[in-house]
Amino acid sequence: MRTRQGLVWLLGVAMVALYAAPVSAGVGSYFRGGLTDLEVGVERVTDGAWAVASATVQNGKTIVQLNVKDLGGGVGDTFGAHVHVGPCVVDAGGLAGPHFNAGGGISAETEVWLDFTVTPGGTGHATAVVPFEIDSGLAQSVVIHEAPTDASTGAAGARMACLPLEF
Repeated sequence: MRTRQGLVWLLGVAMVALYAAPVSAGVGSYFRGGLTDLEVGVERVTDGAWAVASATVQNGKTIVQLNVKDLGGGVGDTFGAHVHVGPCVVDAGGLAGPHFNAGGGISAETEVWLDFTVTPGGTGHATAVVPFEIDSGLAQSVVIHEAPTDASTGAAGARMACLPLEF
């Protein structure tokens, strides 16, 4: 009986690792799991939330989809989310680095902006289709910010949470 319980536990750990880690698959990436808290000790709507995100390349364009679930409050509030060049590190939002930029000025045409509004069900959804491909290794995360994206500067306030999405 003890061996069977150990096998079930090991299988569970393997499944969590499969679903909670970024997975690169050729021309696309996928993530499903809990968000990395970038401001431990600061209460945010993203605390305890999880996400499913994907990125695929088709015909010279990149399509990024973001679905966030179990957001705690903030119904009707809009939050900015962007693809960043660096990794997700607990309590160290700065390590996610700047937004990925394909070249040129700051805009939704040169960066990946995924702003979403929190629904009464505690979810948020966004899709961005950008006219460029993100080469493998050039971007590592999606960061959720405390405010909507300012279209003129690309800024969206403090970095609240992060999810790994390696390109």
